[in-house]
Amino acid sequence: MGTLAIIADRLSMTFKRFIGTFILITGLLTVGTSYAQEYNFIHYDVKDGLAGSTVYDLCQDKDGFIWFATEAGISRFDGTRFKNFTTTDGLPETEILKLFSDSKGRIWMAPFKNNICYYYRGKIYNQENDPILKKIVLSSVVTNIQESEEHHIALKTDVDITIIEPDTVIKIGRNRFELNQLFIRPGPFGKGFQININDSCFIMAGRSMKNVPCSTVGGSLHFNERLHKVRSTLKITAEDFTPGIDNLLFSNTYDGSWMVDTTTFDRYEERFLKGKQISHAFVDKEKNIWFATLGGGVYKLASREFKTFYFKKNITSEIFSLEKINDKIYAGTGFGRVYIWNGSTFDTLNANKEFEKSINYNSTNRVVCLKKIQDGSLLMGSDGLLVKNTPAGKIFTPRLYAIKSFDELENGLLVVGTARRTMLVEPRYLVVQDTVWPYRSTGVCFYNNSYYIGTVNGLYIVTKDKKVRFLGDDYPPLRQRISYFAKSPDGRLWIATYGAGVICMKDDKVINNITTREGISSNICRTLFVNNNYLWVGTDKGLNKVNISQTPYPVTIYSTSDGLPSDIINTLYVDGTTIYVGSPAGLTYFDETKVTNYSKCNLRILDISIGNKSQPLQESYRIHYRENSLKISFTGISFNSGGNVSYRYRLKGLTNIWDSTGQNVLEYPSIPPGNYEFELIAVNKKGIISNPAKISFMVEAPFWQTLPFQVSIIAVAILITWILVAWRFSILRKKEQERSSIQQKLNELEQMALRAQMNPHFIFNCLNSIQNFIITNDLEATNWYLTEFAHLIRQTLDNSEKSTISITNEIKYLKRYLELEMMRFGHSFEYNIEADPELDCDVVSIPTMILQPYIENSIRHGIRYKENGGGRIDIKFQKSEGGFICIIQDNGIGRKKANEFKSRVRVEYQSKGMSLTAERINILNRQLIEPITIEINDLINENEKALGTRIIIRFPYSINLKPVKK
Repeated sequence: MGTLAIIADRLSMTFKRFIGTFILITGLLTVGTSYAQEYNFIHYDVKDGLAGSTVYDLCQDKDGFIWFATEAGISRFDGTRFKNFTTTDGLPETEILKLFSDSKGRIWMAPFKNNICYYYRGKIYNQENDPILKKIVLSSVVTNIQESEEHHIALKTDVDITIIEPDTVIKIGRNRFELNQLFIRPGPFGKGFQININDSCFIMAGRSMKNVPCSTVGGSLHFNERLHKVRSTLKITAEDFTPGIDNLLFSNTYDGSWMVDTTTFDRYEERFLKGKQISHAFVDKEKNIWFATLGGGVYKLASREFKTFYFKKNITSEIFSLEKINDKIYAGTGFGRVYIWNGSTFDTLNANKEFEKSINYNSTNRVVCLKKIQDGSLLMGSDGLLVKNTPAGKIFTPRLYAIKSFDELENGLLVVGTARRTMLVEPRYLVVQDTVWPYRSTGVCFYNNSYYIGTVNGLYIVTKDKKVRFLGDDYPPLRQRISYFAKSPDGRLWIATYGAGVICMKDDKVINNITTREGISSNICRTLFVNNNYLWVGTDKGLNKVNISQTPYPVTIYSTSDGLPSDIINTLYVDGTTIYVGSPAGLTYFDETKVTNYSKCNLRILDISIGNKSQPLQESYRIHYRENSLKISFTGISFNSGGNVSYRYRLKGLTNIWDSTGQNVLEYPSIPPGNYEFELIAVNKKGIISNPAKISFMVEAPFWQTLPFQVSIIAVAILITWILVAWRFSILRKKEQERSSIQQKLNELEQMALRAQMNPHFIFNCLNSIQNFIITNDLEATNWYLTEFAHLIRQTLDNSEKSTISITNEIKYLKRYLELEMMRFGHSFEYNIEADPELDCDVVSIPTMILQPYIENSIRHGIRYKENGGGRIDIKFQKSEGGFICIIQDNGIGRKKANEFKSRVRVEYQSKGMSLTAERINILNRQLIEPITIEINDLINENEKALGTRIIIRFPYSINLKPVKK
């Protein structure tokens, strides 16, 4: 019983291994033969600039360029353009079999002959122009190139190994070992190389070669036994594996490339490019997978997340419309067909028989509109046919011109736009009820209780009572062709146009316009889809995801460089994170959360030409003035951008403003002498900014433009001019000084004369008052008056020596004077003096002896003749804009009445106070920067009866004299 169990167990294990191997081989042979999705490859061949269609090897260098070894030379690719190298550039042989990029930036090339060369900084070094390479003697063609940690290069042929060190060459050949199998790679412990010869393992560092156990260093890749059996059935051309970098292993064959599951090494995950002879596979720094083929050029796989149904067996693969109903995706194509995808298989809904009855029978009957309506049916719109697909069968309306668009109203009615008119259609039997718009339309929508009609001429709004309004009159971008409408839950209407991008409206008003300026890939927009806070826009240059919840709108772009099969987007449908795209290539879908946005942008200067002569690349240049033309070639390397790279640049010294260009060459035909710094950055499709490039240029000036020559000429001219001008000015200065000195002295003498005139006038007035007291025999008053008069005379004499006096001292002076006058006039008036608290009366000054004459005039001619007494004088100092004012106001008889008294009453003396003060002010104003102004107003009531006089004198804050010219 035990023996039978053992036998049964062994049979079971054998059977399981057989079944597993059978399934693996069956899967291997049947992948791609069923109705499966395909990846979207970008193909490059000779027509795109590749040197040859047979590509033996490929690699990426330190700068980011990808190099291809072909039968017709070497190609360097920057993502947009190919640069080819042949024997005229230094290659020893046109056909190159092997490439290797080392850490120093050199590209090693092994031609189809016993030779080796490398490219470095714009030049190819070979065994004729490089002293180290001259020492190398190869027995056969190089089949492998490796680099050690010390930057030594090892060249492996079928029979020997050559190690290139900075100053010497070491060769290991047949004379040391009998070689049946040879393997080499960088040393696993750091320095040197690991060399496996037959069944022995060695570590070679310098010239010492040490034997080590193979178990400690390992050999080639170890595959699971099951996978090894499968591999033995394949004609493998090469296996590519870079552990720790991309961790992808490819078994390349004459019938495609197989990707190994590197977690178990027991199965193949996927097969790429079935039927193609793959020489090598490679993953670049932006995670694109490249496949080199023998005879078919190069293929790039940007993403494994984008998968496409191409429908190659059908008449057409192009998808025009998409809709999802009951977890199934409906895709409208040509000839009345709708493909139905249930997640695993396709069904076909065919309305071509019904189309035979339409008036457009000769067309391709494209199904351009699909929509699930309120009754759960699928509504299809095509060239001349409106079809409603129900469980009971198809209901259609054949007598229609090409359907362009339709929308469903809240009451269930359909608004249908065609090539001839826009109609209202009853949904049950598709009966036309009314014509909304009698002309051709390109898109229709029911929004805000009105019909929005898109045409080739722009957007029209038609109300339910058929009033028409053309929105292109209000907003010029709405004069462009309208292609699609989409409504968002927040009540906004999004409108796709051919030429003006996407326009957003709310309540019949345009609130925003999204164009290429805001970041979308094209202004020709073909379709829209709103999903939550995102607006998806299909254009002729890719798919755009716009975040409409933020301002400005962030934009993510998907194009062929990301994995789409075409940049022309006819239709789209968003189902959660899964995006379905209809294009001329077929039906594509991808999960946006799995699509990596990882991208890089490397800027490289390719060439600098000065005076039409190419120069070695360096950080600064000195340019002769006769060769001042400059040409700079550059490229932004970004393989995920598909050539969509823009550049920003400026030449500081010529301009500080940044300019933009899409070209990769800049020319400056004639740069004037001076120092310049050229700055350049590249920006890829995803907005990644490259490393900046900065290059200094110094353009020499001809001797007549040099600084010493110009300085000497200018110095001579200045010296001669200075002599002439100085001689002339010395004459004018003497005359001006004489004139200014005379005028200054004249002004000072006038001031002194005026003050001298005013002092006797004060004395006379005061003595006259004392005389009156003596006559009246008032000895006490006379004594007080004499004392106050003495103080006043002393204060007057002190002030007369000063040009200015502070407001505080002026108030003290005026109070003493007014007290004397009050006593002299028998206290027939009273006075009040006020100063603005905001004025610093101790600091702010006024000219001496300015105010007293006006106060005297108010007493003698205004209040003196006032009947019944009750006179009053108010003096106020107030702050004003730019200075301050002094207001002297009395309630006397006024100037008119006073003049009448003067004519009738004889006065003892002629008062000259006010006239002298006016003259003083005129003379002062000649010297002051800011003048003093006087304003005298008569105060009258409604009956024009005099109420007194107001004098307003405006002073600047500081009494500043004009500078005297010397």
